[in-house]
Amino acid sequence: KLRNVSKSEARERVDRVLDMVNLAGLESRYPNELSGGQQQRVALARSLVVEPAVLLLDEPLSNLDAKLRERMRTELKTLQRRTGITFIYVTHDQTEALALSDHIAVMHDGRLQQYGTPREVYCEPANHIVADFMGLVNLLPARLIEVTAGTGVFESGTLRIAIPAPQGMKAGDRVHLAIRPETIRIQASNAGLPGAFPARVEERNYLGNLNEYVLSTGEMHLRVQADAQAYFPVGSDVFALIDAQQCRAFASTDTETA
Repeated sequence: KLRNVSKSEARERVDRVLDMVNLAGLESRYPNELSGGQQQRVALARSLVVEPAVLLLDEPLSNLDAKLRERMRTELKTLQRRTGITFIYVTHDQTEALALSDHIAVMHDGRLQQYGTPREVYCEPANHIVADFMGLVNLLPARLIEVTAGTGVFESGTLRIAIPAPQGMKAGDRVHLAIRPETIRIQASNAGLPGAFPARVEERNYLGNLNEYVLSTGEMHLRVQADAQAYFPVGSDVFALIDAQQCRAFASTDTETA
């Protein structure tokens, strides 16, 4: 029931909200006569009809299958744009957070770890917690060898990589390198890949739109995501190149106390 609203105005508002969530014509149906997606829309309609200034959505798509979740994500984003209502969307699903948000707040143990745009929290994580939570990442123990003009040379096993060194780090510091799987390029030879290092394919998973590999080099293992057309059999020798500009280094004390 809507308080302080005439019956005609209430009916008009209900009809408008039902149309907005694509439920027009289903007003007389019972919950068990609706699909999972339609039941989620009913819950949304009940919240929207009171015209809130802020709407809290706590894991609203958690009970839906993958395809329906994807469709509902699109509908929620469109709905927010149409209504102009501020949505606070709570989720453990990184894909939902990145796809739906204008800004993301990453929480851990009741503390705010980072607040920023989806691109900022994914590409420029404030610490290893954010890097690990926002998508897949290789976290490699490493040591800072030297720092020159803000660029550090880091060593992890047989791997050496030069990336921007966080302020305050000095030669000899123990760190963890955060390397996204999609920032590693692999091919059969090192032609055209200056700085590439040899590796061996230990695992391969075909995911439709991409191939996911586990490469070994020395004692180190790297998770890599490559184009679906880039096929390398398990056991084959390849060359890999890491996009250094996309890597981040975090102090080992940060990862140990988190």
